Amino acid sequence: MGILQIGRGWLRVGVLQMKRLVNAGTGASSNHPSSSQASVRTTGIIFQIAEGPTLTFRKLACLYLQSPRHTFDPKILLTSPSFDEYLLAQHDRLVDRWDFKPTHIHKHIFRANLLDILQRSISGFSRWIALINYGICEAFILGDPSQNRLHSLWMECIGNTLKRELSAGSHSLEVQSCRRDWIYVSLMRSLVIHSSDVYRVLKSVTPAFLELAFSNPALWPSGSNLAYIPLANVLTIESSHELVYFTLIDCTYSMAFGVPQLVEYDTTVYPSPGSSSHQWAHGCPAEFQVALTEINACRDSSPSARGWNEIERWLIGWQSRFGEYMFTESWMTIGWYAVQESWRLALLVYLYLAVCDIPSDDPRIQVHVKQLLQVLGTIKKRGTEGNVPFFIHYLIVGICARSEAHRQAVRQKLSVPKETRIWLTRASDFVPVLDHLWHGAGAHGHPVRWSDYMRSREAVLPITV
Repeated sequence: MGILQIGRGWLRVGVLQMKRLVNAGTGASSNHPSSSQASVRTTGIIFQIAEGPTLTFRKLACLYLQSPRHTFDPKILLTSPSFDEYLLAQHDRLVDRWDFKPTHIHKHIFRANLLDILQRSISGFSRWIALINYGICEAFILGDPSQNRLHSLWMECIGNTLKRELSAGSHSLEVQSCRRDWIYVSLMRSLVIHSSDVYRVLKSVTPAFLELAFSNPALWPSGSNLAYIPLANVLTIESSHELVYFTLIDCTYSMAFGVPQLVEYDTTVYPSPGSSSHQWAHGCPAEFQVALTEINACRDSSPSARGWNEIERWLIGWQSRFGEYMFTESWMTIGWYAVQESWRLALLVYLYLAVCDIPSDDPRIQVHVKQLLQVLGTIKKRGTEGNVPFFIHYLIVGICARSEAHRQAVRQKLSVPKETRIWLTRASDFVPVLDHLWHGAGAHGHPVRWSDYMRSREAVLPITV
């Protein structure tokens, strides 16, 4: 199927769903940019750089609806340098919202990486996916979940088309391009669908993830065991964005749902792994992401897992390294130390609960939970609420919380959209799980075990296979 037919097909879906799901009066605007507003023009439509991606897509859909079929060619838009500039500007706006910005991370590097992704996409879908992705981020930043259904439908349509292209493709480069796009759009869709459906989505793209990983020689150090994906390298190589997102979501959902990770990971930290932009974007230090993966594997008795006591010793003995990162503002240095410490404490509690089967009233757990809450309270961007993703942290605190005050604080953090903007999980889906636990096994502050949490999770939030 050609790009023109593909573009028309899912734009048609976008138009129809927009009519059904978007309230009257919120559609595309006909405003013209003033002389002070930067804009680009593509296929007869003006895109204002300051204009949000959701409104931009609505303009495209309305243009498709209003134009004779032969006058609107999506292929022109897909290959337009001007449209790439618009996407780059949206990317810059998103990077500006990061809470932590090391001095060695420069926008021009990110722009070059994004441009490479857009231009290497033979299928042309990378631009559409990027536009919708920025629309999702925009909705999260505004705390507006009303567009989730619309974004999910658009991405599902693109994903289904890419699956067909993969099955029909014969050119190796075309297949590789479609595979990258399919993984990425599927993972982006997982941000807006119900959490019980995410495991099924991850499982569906696992074979494509493995094929993409094995096709990238840069990931595999000499002597690697091909039975295990080298996690530290995946997390720190900038060219593997799709692989990074898969591992982050796989490991997070494994922890939250108490199910095995879909991939076996090699958690060896090889020399000079480097620093990845993903740890700044998602507030997840790479070394603690590796530790989370190890605890998941240890919990599930994976043959590759280290013993729990080794993991415990590493977490207890871990110390921040002074001067490891230099940030653009001084408060970020202290803030990043606090983020690292919060991960250390959360993972210690998770290890004791899920691997050692220690009850939540154990003094070690209660001390670490108290310290964790204190650390989380200090992590705020100066003058703002900050936006560091702490889903795992608050879920762990919620499981162990014995007082109503702590439970209310956790419910507030996980329930309010503005508190969970651009997190990798729909945190609100887990609030009913905690309520079930608090009014069941944990009623009246009674101590609970990991098995109690699992019974509540299975009762309230079963996995769709």
